[in-house]
Amino acid sequence: MTDTGVRRFLELVSRELGADDVRAELGGRDPTSENLVWKMIPGGFRIVAIFDKPPEDRQAAQLRLDRMADTFAHTLSELNSPAARSATALPARRLDDALEALRARTGAVSIVVIDGQSPVLWGSSEPGHELINVDDLARIGAALAVARDRGLTLDQLALQDADALINALRKRGIERAHEELLSMLVTRDSDESSARHRLLTTLAIASVRQKMHRGEHVRSIHHEPQYGYIARGFANIYQIIAVFEGPFSELHVESAILHVLPGIEELLFALPPVDPPPSKGQVIRLRPR
Repeated sequence: MTDTGVRRFLELVSRELGADDVRAELGGRDPTSENLVWKMIPGGFRIVAIFDKPPEDRQAAQLRLDRMADTFAHTLSELNSPAARSATALPARRLDDALEALRARTGAVSIVVIDGQSPVLWGSSEPGHELINVDDLARIGAALAVARDRGLTLDQLALQDADALINALRKRGIERAHEELLSMLVTRDSDESSARHRLLTTLAIASVRQKMHRGEHVRSIHHEPQYGYIARGFANIYQIIAVFEGPFSELHVESAILHVLPGIEELLFALPPVDPPPSKGQVIRLRPR
């Protein structure tokens, strides 16, 4: 645990019991090894003392651990505090903060980290991305590309009313499946600029995903007068994507990405296991900053 008080308690237990090691653990089956003495504490955590060999007086060791846990109940309550529960989220927050710093440095509207197969959005300069499904974004982005091919502009698509958006799509003969996907981009509480940035990010993710599926993993760049991105592959399977609303300097952006990429990679590998976000039926939303 990162908390100093809890660390000191574990060290004290190790010293008082003569244990080889002591840990706090959550979940899993209760220990059964003869080399372990453990105590369940409120909140579901176990304090586990590990010995090189079974203790000579197990009952005395157990009693001492019980008494110490009761004595230091207040300290152990910190294991269940919001700060302790969020400790595993710290690498994710640090990754998002690093991406936001890179976004500000390069002038991008957003920066994200994805891979070629997983639905997880590994990192984003935008907050609140935990429930965003990359597979959904890629499908929406592909539908968005179809709408643009039919003559709809980003300004026409960055609407806050689903009915108005669907009417615009039907006038261009956009299929119903694409209508439903694109209507998921509508959020009434975002301004026009945020809605536009959401569209650009979705377009970029869809484009890069397609390139990754074709085996293009190293580098990809796209330029349009009002939209562009630069994507850089790293660690064999990941892509970091910087999305822009207008022209950008490839040299400046790529230099900034390469400068921070070792740190981004380190933070990414420090992430705890991530459950894939739900797909379909969710309102896909990149929150306004």
